Amino acid sequence: MPTYDFTTLRSRRHMGASKWVPMERAGVTDPDVIPFSVADMDLLVAPEIVDAMQKAAAFGVYGYTGMDDAFRSAVTGWMARRHSWTVDPGWLVNNFGVVHAVGQAVQAFTRPGDAIVTQTPAYPPFRRVAESTGRIFLADPLRRTEGGYELDLNHLEDLCRRPETKLLILCSPHNPTGRVWTREELGAVADICRRHGVLVFSDEIHSDFVAPGHVHTVFAALDEETAHRCVVGTSASKTFNLAGLATATTIIPDRELRRRFRAKTDGYAGEYTGYFGLAATRAAYERGEPWLTAFLEHLAGNAALCRDFLAQRFPSVWTAPWEGTYLLWADFSCLGLDGEAQARFMREEAGLWLDEGPMFGPEGAGFERFVLACPRRHLEKALERLDAAVSRRGLPR
Repeated sequence: MPTYDFTTLRSRRHMGASKWVPMERAGVTDPDVIPFSVADMDLLVAPEIVDAMQKAAAFGVYGYTGMDDAFRSAVTGWMARRHSWTVDPGWLVNNFGVVHAVGQAVQAFTRPGDAIVTQTPAYPPFRRVAESTGRIFLADPLRRTEGGYELDLNHLEDLCRRPETKLLILCSPHNPTGRVWTREELGAVADICRRHGVLVFSDEIHSDFVAPGHVHTVFAALDEETAHRCVVGTSASKTFNLAGLATATTIIPDRELRRRFRAKTDGYAGEYTGYFGLAATRAAYERGEPWLTAFLEHLAGNAALCRDFLAQRFPSVWTAPWEGTYLLWADFSCLGLDGEAQARFMREEAGLWLDEGPMFGPEGAGFERFVLACPRRHLEKALERLDAAVSRRGLPR
């Protein structure tokens, strides 16, 4: 088993990195303060991918590029090995990103005035893409229990029963809560959507990050009928930290849905995607599994560290069980601060740059989302800064 480096941190200041720009603008210069916000990794990319990128760069011609048979084979092979899903290469459509694919699906399968359902708290672009295109956003709040989050299937059915509801955007595994839906839960969702003629876009970009004891089920793999009533969005970008290369794969088993989706693809930009993104994705899927295995061990250690620290030092902070993704969702409402005051406290006094709960909807009030894909020592230092800041303020724990 190769040895991989999960300790080196490369500062991304002054590179236009979305995750780091807010700290730059705030004048943060402390090298120990790093962001835990936007969901990309502050870790070195797998050397197998770097090697492939260097070879691609050395070729010296970077013209318009699309999927070839080798790329299709890499994607379908990954789905078969990692997710036990047999994918026909003809089902693949390339996109610049899963959010881009969500936008195309909204344009292809709904009209202005139609309603789109999403479980909340929700990844913010889901609401944004619905409302910015004249669709109606319908929140389907998850039920929070002591043991975590549950789907409210009765409420979901009420929303899907509405004649204007045409699409469900399902996040699986769920961002930000980290839930990995069981096969039974997904089957119940599929049944509801089938009864009421609602299509499903299943965003499965986090599907390669699953905690021990949990299994990710591809929505389209539930049964043949479900496969023909859904679109699956996936990408190596989350798994292997390639988001800046702007490439994703949408998998659409149904020919007519694929035709309608591709009609929008042609209308936007065609199926060209980045030359380097395609090269990196192929390398990731063909040679990246040893790196991912090592990363998942590192991730589990970071999740245990964060959960244990909060349980010991902040007994009133509720954390959602970590089942999947590389995110941790924690309720800090015990601090007694309103939304903006809590955000300022985290940034200015604790030196913690997080994604604040309210950005995920009203259900996120009081919450913070931690990205755990970073060197452990930086996570440890961040948690200690939080502990010290709360002590200085004398805030409740």
